[in-house]
Amino acid sequence: MLDILKKARKKITGWVRPANPVVIFISIIFIMSMSGCGLFIEYEDLRGPGDNSGSLLDSGHPDAFEAGNVSTCKVTEAIDGDTLVLEGGERVRLLGINAPEYDTYFYREAGDVLKLLVEGKEVVLEKDVTDRDMYGRLLRYVYLGEIFVNLEMVKRGFANSFSCPPDIRFAEDFLEAERYSRENNLGLWERSKTGRVKIDIHYDAPGNDNENLNGEYVLIENKSGTLLNTMGWTVKDSATNAFQFNSFDFASGTIIRLFSGEGIEGEGLFYWNSPRPVWNNDHDTLYLRDRKGLLIDIYNY
Repeated sequence: MLDILKKARKKITGWVRPANPVVIFISIIFIMSMSGCGLFIEYEDLRGPGDNSGSLLDSGHPDAFEAGNVSTCKVTEAIDGDTLVLEGGERVRLLGINAPEYDTYFYREAGDVLKLLVEGKEVVLEKDVTDRDMYGRLLRYVYLGEIFVNLEMVKRGFANSFSCPPDIRFAEDFLEAERYSRENNLGLWERSKTGRVKIDIHYDAPGNDNENLNGEYVLIENKSGTLLNTMGWTVKDSATNAFQFNSFDFASGTIIRLFSGEGIEGEGLFYWNSPRPVWNNDHDTLYLRDRKGLLIDIYNY
């Protein structure tokens, strides 16, 4: 079992960018299963001339595992893009990643891919530091043969990186995987044709953040040179906090302000009405998407 984990950490599955990632993903797995091959595809074999990208897992992680941190289980159901149900009823939340929430862009696609990968199959589960989350779900890294499932979901654009201390063993790998998928416009990172905007965040409110919610806010400037309408646009952080805009005629050269707390909306002023601070003071990521769910811009700090 440990040999499988070691191999999964040193290799990455891969293929060239498809027009429809879900369809091609399903097709590849179907063809390979029919031909008796495994799911593993060596990424290096598919690189073009001049492509120097290598394995994301060649990062010096130790090969040793603590006793009791690894187990083998059968998956009976993939609930969505980051949650599994094991034989016996235990639920598993994939560590280090965050897939789209229900009724958001790419939710169905992410769930379909995870279902295709692991449902009905035996997987290896590895614990980091924390055993369970606040909902009682097991927190685990998941391996199917030589595929590091958590990482693959991020690299193929079906989830974003989301590592929370103390479970950060592969945080850098997940970030690199997300950079790869963003640079190649895969899945979640397909770009909107909405005009250019500029984003800034005042994430550290003066005084106590919990007592000054409107001291943290987002600034979005229309730099497109044309009138935009914000109907259906969403702002999301790296976790699960999300805000959806109503219709607003967003003139070029003007700025929208989105405050975390409560207030009266006016010309270019929007309020999240969050009961708590939205933005982390040390690091976070803002994803701005259009009404179709396509990525307008991203801002991280």
